[in-house]
Amino acid sequence: MKTFLCFVSCAVLSVSAIAKDGADPFAVCHQDMQRLCKDVKPGEGRIIKCMMDNEARASAGCAALIAKKREKEANLQQTHGQPGKPPKAVKH
Repeated sequence: MKTFLCFVSCAVLSVSAIAKDGADPFAVCHQDMQRLCKDVKPGEGRIIKCMMDNEARASAGCAALIAKKREKEANLQQTHGQPGKPPKAVKH
């Protein structure tokens, strides 16, 4: 389930980033990914985790996308709760 949520959040991030500024997040972070996570085995969110762990070493554009992803994940956790925990009440 965690992998699915990560995939969905990445897809949302990708689509929203492309829609907002026309930049493809995979293209923006591709060189950083090759440099910082070249030895990481793909799958189960390992590359995304590696990129997030190396945010400070990433290029400015890629670091900005990683920061947006962190913010979206924090918002998702606030509104939907963490797996295995009840969601937080949302005030209207």
